[in-house]
Amino acid sequence: MWNYLDYNDPAIESRKCYEVCRKHGKPVIVMEPVKGGNLVRLPEQAKTVLDHLNGGSHASYAIRFAAGFEGILMVLSGMSDMEQMEDNVGYMKDFKPLDGKEMEAVEKVRDIFRSMNFISCTSCRYCTAGCPKKISIPDLFAVMNAKRIHHDWNADYYYSVVHTAGGKGKASDCVQCGKCEQACPQHLPIRELLKEVAKEFEK
Repeated sequence: MWNYLDYNDPAIESRKCYEVCRKHGKPVIVMEPVKGGNLVRLPEQAKTVLDHLNGGSHASYAIRFAAGFEGILMVLSGMSDMEQMEDNVGYMKDFKPLDGKEMEAVEKVRDIFRSMNFISCTSCRYCTAGCPKKISIPDLFAVMNAKRIHHDWNADYYYSVVHTAGGKGKASDCVQCGKCEQACPQHLPIRELLKEVAKEFEK
């Protein structure tokens, strides 16, 4: 996981992993440069920071950050449509690393996310396979982020009617077995986070 949100995160240790690769002369292939889309779907305050730059897409700053380090062989970016592909190709064709002003801006965006208690889930869903209560953990974290960051009034509806209905587990159903945390590549404290989700949505 290599993106400007995770770069110095002590739980993920992207920077440390990169430094080990460079020490041994190994090329680096980047995954999650836009953190599962989270660095595109920005909170308003963060959008404002990037929109004051040179007109690039929000994804472009994230991917250029990832590609701008020495020894990066490839940046794997998930794309959903032709517009996203053309955007990616456009700024990678004549690639320029982030300049000082742009680097300062992405650092501000990172600080905004952290101040909002953003849950750094990328929806890989590795955590759900072994859950004995069939809790759709990434979806519950997504609605929590939507409520905290975007103040989305639909979040409660999605929690109750979409993600925990029909036999799907609620956050409070967690039995604290820890299987999810063993599978999580982001090393999230999922059990504690589920308690926060339950407190927010199961009042």
